[in-house]
Amino acid sequence: MFLLTMALCWLAWAALAWWAAPRECDVGQWERDVAAGRVVTVQRGDGWQRPGAFWGATSNLRPGPRGPTLAWSLPDGRIRYADVGVPLGDPEPTPDGPDGRLTRVAETWPGTSAPAHRIAAAAEVLAAVVVLGWLAVLVVGPDPVVGTRWFWFWLGSLPFGVGVLAWLYRERWRAPCPRSGAGSPAVARRSGWVGLGWTLLASLGLSLAVAAVRGLLGGALVPG
Repeated sequence: MFLLTMALCWLAWAALAWWAAPRECDVGQWERDVAAGRVVTVQRGDGWQRPGAFWGATSNLRPGPRGPTLAWSLPDGRIRYADVGVPLGDPEPTPDGPDGRLTRVAETWPGTSAPAHRIAAAAEVLAAVVVLGWLAVLVVGPDPVVGTRWFWFWLGSLPFGVGVLAWLYRERWRAPCPRSGAGSPAVARRSGWVGLGWTLLASLGLSLAVAAVRGLLGGALVPG
């Protein structure tokens, strides 16, 4: 039951996080969305930041009234952003430019009542449920088989919850290795240092893999 609940929460998080992830587009898309009345929330900023090391955290726009990034959300819960081509420190855009239309939308970012921000918040809650469930079992549950608790603790910080999925597969779903007994050699478990090393290498590999797939399939399918 625990395994199924964790897997379903992760799948739900992945779907919601993917849907509400900011997607880059051109300024023409902003113009079309404004003309069609599809803009729900909007903000200018200095680019995206991801707070902390929690893999379930959503990207946040650094507020900046003259920033080069314009982000807006749609009624279906998607978030788009574009480079409006106005560098920092330049004079305010003209009334018919991007900022001249900010007052035409109903709500200013973050606008927690907007669909996109509700979806992003729900994704963060689901990710927190997965992490807290994993930590609780890791700390108070039976000793892990493959590695020490510190080994899995480091792997659990991998992006997209990959480490938590690996723990679910190896420690909760796959049949555990036989424990050492009388006359049997002790089962060596990987240490926390090994887990830290694997985490660093796997994080780099995941970043490269995501960048490669995004370049192949485009930002619409693989936002970043």
